Amino acid sequence: MGWWGSHGLDEAGSFVLKRTLPRTWRMAALELDVLSAQRRHDDALSSRRSALHLFSDELPFRRWADAWLSEQKTAVSVDALLEELGDWDSGSAMERLREWTGEPESGERIGNGLLLGRVARPDLEDDAALRVIAHRLASTYLGLDKTFKAPYFDLAA
Repeated sequence: MGWWGSHGLDEAGSFVLKRTLPRTWRMAALELDVLSAQRRHDDALSSRRSALHLFSDELPFRRWADAWLSEQKTAVSVDALLEELGDWDSGSAMERLREWTGEPESGERIGNGLLLGRVARPDLEDDAALRVIAHRLASTYLGLDKTFKAPYFDLAA
């Protein structure tokens, strides 16, 4: 269990899910983790109606993850990423994230969040801008201490 509050991929969660959903338990575990992370971010940023976090409805990242997980449930062969999950733990996951993002992003602490800047609505349709947004949001998790602060951008009016 991490800051997102789900046990989907830990020992207890995998024990229950493997028995209930033997073929698709990893996808179900990841779906539970994504839902838990979304709720944790929504709760932390509930007072900031313009906040865009990694799991926000306004950004495509959660929808892409959900679509990919749904595809994996019916796929003939399992995606290589899912095969790697058997070898993942929080340490190796953080290492892979650090390889992709580099140094952690820092933001301005505001309430239960870390403000990384502002995003204009047209950026939500721009692939290059979305890559930068995803990269900056993801790198912020590397710098979080034990007190969770949800990284976010403010959506410019």
